[in-house]
Amino acid sequence: MPILIKLFLSFALIGVGAYGGGLVIIPLIQHELVNSQGWLTFNEMTQLISVAQMTPGPIAINAATFAGVRIAGLPGALVATTAVVLPSILMLSLLAPLMERISTNTHVRQLRVGVQIGVVSLIIFATWSYGSGIVGGWLDFAVSALAFTGLVLTEGRVHPVLFILACGFLGLWLF
Repeated sequence: MPILIKLFLSFALIGVGAYGGGLVIIPLIQHELVNSQGWLTFNEMTQLISVAQMTPGPIAINAATFAGVRIAGLPGALVATTAVVLPSILMLSLLAPLMERISTNTHVRQLRVGVQIGVVSLIIFATWSYGSGIVGGWLDFAVSALAFTGLVLTEGRVHPVLFILACGFLGLWLF
């Protein structure tokens, strides 16, 4: 099968599973691009995710564009980016006219709760797999645990960027 078709199918599948936001895409990319296709190593994936998170725009689109370029050049970027947004566009086009009628349906609400639980599991897995690739020693773990504890204890009263900057300065001092 030609690479562009494989790339399209992989990113369409990622797009279908990306319900729930940007962090959900991390384990989907890991499964498709690292584990299933072998197009990226885990380290390349973490670099790709880091760049996709830092650049403006949705992480799914940024990651698809960057991965597409890495795997198949400019045509790969166009195919991967199109494929990752296509499932959402199709689902919204088909469901938008029905949303008012089905949103109050008990089965639809139960389905949404179940899907949201699945999304949370993907976010936890993304944190675990992505974090375990970065946090190598006890000192790394201690700094990340301290930052996490600070975020939980302040409950959003302190801007998260301050925690990132504090960890950066700790990194300069400790590492």
